Amino acid sequence: MPIDPDARAPTPDDEGALWPLLGAVRRRLWLVVALAAVAVAVAAGVLSQRTAVYRAEAQILVTPFPTGDAGLAGVRLLRESNDGERDLQTATALLTSTRAAADAARAVGRGTTAAQVERDVALQPVGGSSIVAVAATASDPRMAADLANAYARAAVAGRSAEVRAQAQTALRAVAGRAGDEAEATRQGLQALREQGDPTVAVSQAAPVPTAPEGPAAPLVLAAAALVGLVLGTIGAVLLERGDRRVRDRAELLGRVPVPVLAGVPGPPRGGARIDTDPASREAFRTLQIQLDLRGEADHGRVLLVTSASAGDGKTSTVLNLAFALVGAGHRVIVVDFDLRAPRLSAALGLPPAPEVIGALTGGAGVAAVMRPAPLLAPLRVVPVAAAAGDAALLPTLSRRMADLLEEARGLADYVLVDTAPLGEVGDALPLLEHADDVLLVGRPGATDRRALDTMAGLLERAGTTATGWVVAGVEAPASRYHDAVEVPARRRRRRPARA
Repeated sequence: MPIDPDARAPTPDDEGALWPLLGAVRRRLWLVVALAAVAVAVAAGVLSQRTAVYRAEAQILVTPFPTGDAGLAGVRLLRESNDGERDLQTATALLTSTRAAADAARAVGRGTTAAQVERDVALQPVGGSSIVAVAATASDPRMAADLANAYARAAVAGRSAEVRAQAQTALRAVAGRAGDEAEATRQGLQALREQGDPTVAVSQAAPVPTAPEGPAAPLVLAAAALVGLVLGTIGAVLLERGDRRVRDRAELLGRVPVPVLAGVPGPPRGGARIDTDPASREAFRTLQIQLDLRGEADHGRVLLVTSASAGDGKTSTVLNLAFALVGAGHRVIVVDFDLRAPRLSAALGLPPAPEVIGALTGGAGVAAVMRPAPLLAPLRVVPVAAAAGDAALLPTLSRRMADLLEEARGLADYVLVDTAPLGEVGDALPLLEHADDVLLVGRPGATDRRALDTMAGLLERAGTTATGWVVAGVEAPASRYHDAVEVPARRRRRRPARA
């Protein structure tokens, strides 16, 4: 039974079990933060180049003239209709003129032209009211207010001038008429000649704006950060869906549900080495104790170590476990059976031995080819994978492995066999029936998900239940006991070598 605190079964609260979105963001937080930072930087750059634009608005009140007064037909007044929206649109058209723009430009001065006024001033009816808004924009707040007010006054004055002129013309037409009706008409025309257009008047002057148009800079930066976070989250989810690597320990156990015997900090991915970190040594010592607790056999036990994909830490596991077993007083032989990518012998300091394959396939025994490891003299190594091209001899060597492993059992307490990744090639399949224990090595963030499925299927079809997982690359918990003096492990009674 595993005693490593990292060896619990997956629960619904495990990372990514219930919250795949949060799990994807957490695993690729760098992407989310980077995109948010880029978005804020771009927004800040745009803000630094943006010219502040101020908007000021004056209001003109529109009061349509009553209909039915035929005597004032000669004056072009805004007449009341049943459609208020249409009345406002008509008033807007009457107030918009090139003359009003020219008059406003002269009133504002500062070199302002009529063309600039026409470009920067817009009249817009305010729906649901009797107001025509005169909006002006400028890079200076005072200029914006002056433009809006000057245009509003000029437009109303222009309309009044037109009405006065039309009223004067109409008065001359009725000058010789007699009667009450003619007198009433003359009085009405005289009033228009005096006051101008009674249907439009400036109701509110434009105040000087206090802030430029558009959202404030802090709001723009906050929105940019939010957009960056959203894009980063989407990117993280898309990368997660396209990522073939196993996310966490729970996913390893979900595909091959066997105990986790040890969680090892271990070296970086792809590095096969002896780890001197106290937490790593303690993890392998814990693994060694668990293997000892499985009971003593009549002869040496064969431990086959494999993984789903390359770079999971398989060879490092063999090296460090061998050192832990030797440190506990066991006789240990390691067999480098990864003919496609041999690393174990070199990691132990052994020189190439191209003659070993030929010797073994030619009938030589383990005792004839095994060598002491320079880094740990009690450890014996069978460098099966000694030269490039030895993989071609794999079928012949596989047929001999039963006899070779049986011989090794008699020479050691533990025989560790480093094999090629079972999820990528089937080299380890013929050895499964000859192994007493099968250790699987997985590394979250590195193990290929498809290779893991392949390995799980091969183990199931071979009728093999692995002893347990060694999970590499986990975060080591801090403990003051790692630096304490170790209690010597129980030494096993050495058996004499078989004749």
